[in-house]
Amino acid sequence: MLSRLLLLCSLLALSACEKPSNDHPLFSLAQGKRWTYEVETVYDNPEGKTVKQKIEFHNLGSATLADGSTAWLRRSSNGHEYWFQITNKGVDRVAMKSPLQEQAVMDEEPRQVLPNTLAVGAQWKHNTLPYFLRRRNESPAEFRYVDKYKSIPMTYVVAAKDVSLDTPAGRFEQCVRVDGQMEMMLWHDDGRTYKPTPLLTREWYCPGVGLAQFERDEPTTAQFFQGGQMRMRLIDFTP
Repeated sequence: MLSRLLLLCSLLALSACEKPSNDHPLFSLAQGKRWTYEVETVYDNPEGKTVKQKIEFHNLGSATLADGSTAWLRRSSNGHEYWFQITNKGVDRVAMKSPLQEQAVMDEEPRQVLPNTLAVGAQWKHNTLPYFLRRRNESPAEFRYVDKYKSIPMTYVVAAKDVSLDTPAGRFEQCVRVDGQMEMMLWHDDGRTYKPTPLLTREWYCPGVGLAQFERDEPTTAQFFQGGQMRMRLIDFTP
């Protein structure tokens, strides 16, 4: 499988302050922009708990990839790096680097973040994984570290437009809400059987700021699982 992946150059020269000529109005990649979010994860009972943290994302500008194309880099305060390209169809993530990797690795296929056409009902897909759903008595505990759950297709749909949204960073108007759903085969105590179980996301993108709020539902379906809800809300933005 490794032979199918493209590695990015280890030395990447980021350009001066700049932005794409076709920058997306709801997902700007312009250099210098910063977003700070409060992330709250509420785990289900028993052993329920609430975990709060802050995370920041920073646009670092453009760089040339190993194949000679241009991409735009966004880095998180926890050390992850994400590479994006803008096409005539929308914004795609094309590579990612974790803090444990020396080089960014190209995605096998581009993962569309937002299409250019945002009509209500518009749909697209890309693979994702569970964020925090975990097994109580097995190792590794988190499903995201189990091979068969590392890449599951999620379907996204533009659920609503012209939405108003209140966040700690302020009130935003004319936002677009994108809903996502993927299904995992999980054991259910109530029916004593495995069955497809939806994991849901809701994302709010607002003009001038981009992603202003994100929610994820990953349900607890058995006593040896622990799921819950996560909400990420914008608390500060530097344009």
